[in-house]
Amino acid sequence: MRSHYARGLTLTCIGVLAITPDTLLVRLVDADPWTLVFWRGLGIATSLAVILWAVEGRAGMRNIVRFGWRQVLGAALMVIVSHCFIWALALTAAANVLVVLAGSPLAAALIGRIFLGEPVPYRTWVAAVVVAGGVAAIFADDLERGRLAGNLCAAGAVLGLAAYFVVLRSIRAVNTLPVPIWGNLAAAFAALPFASPFAVSQTATLWLVLMACVLMPVGIGLISTGPRYIPAAEVGLLLLLETLLGPLWVWLGTGEAPTAAVLAAGTVIVAALAMNSLLGLRSAARREMPP
Repeated sequence: MRSHYARGLTLTCIGVLAITPDTLLVRLVDADPWTLVFWRGLGIATSLAVILWAVEGRAGMRNIVRFGWRQVLGAALMVIVSHCFIWALALTAAANVLVVLAGSPLAAALIGRIFLGEPVPYRTWVAAVVVAGGVAAIFADDLERGRLAGNLCAAGAVLGLAAYFVVLRSIRAVNTLPVPIWGNLAAAFAALPFASPFAVSQTATLWLVLMACVLMPVGIGLISTGPRYIPAAEVGLLLLLETLLGPLWVWLGTGEAPTAAVLAAGTVIVAALAMNSLLGLRSAARREMPP
């Protein structure tokens, strides 16, 4: 239905905009990757639980402990995404990480097609291929700089994120917020043995609170709701907004300027994203029209 598609599109877009400063905040926090993963995961999980309780009350709290195998798989994938993302940012340029993450639509489309039998619209494949072309141009240039470890971590985050959205899509009939709650909590405790939780400065603590307790919980909550209404591949395409805005936030906050190639690719990515979403709304409207 058009109303469902529009709702999913709106919620996901707002969620993506909320998480776009995440990369900048990670850069501003003066802490090692293990400590970052710990506090980030713990803050996000706690804040999401509070949001769930505020919205659904005791019923929401009961849903947290009602887990099936799909929820467990989704939480495990969130652990992979959290660790790979933070380590990728520690090992390579922020713009590179976000551009590599732009490959998630292709991965989500393929995984969703294989495991859910979900048809991928032609427009989505076209948009994903256009985006892949922009990503390839930047990725090829970055490989010459020897950032293999960071690129591999970013690739791990791509695969984990794509599979995560497909899992959420498969359990769309129920509330999906418990999945990122348990996933971020598990990521935090997996990092704890290697972290230094009390070696964080006061300034870094403020950035952590803004990131883990405000922006990321709101963003994850809305983005995790999106696959209940729109295909996983389209959620991945909407996440491409971070590919453009994330490096700009880092540039404004730290002076780590994106290259001309990144800016050009971002323009292509946003254009493909906008066209795919508009065509999706048009297609949903046609399906709703009476015969």
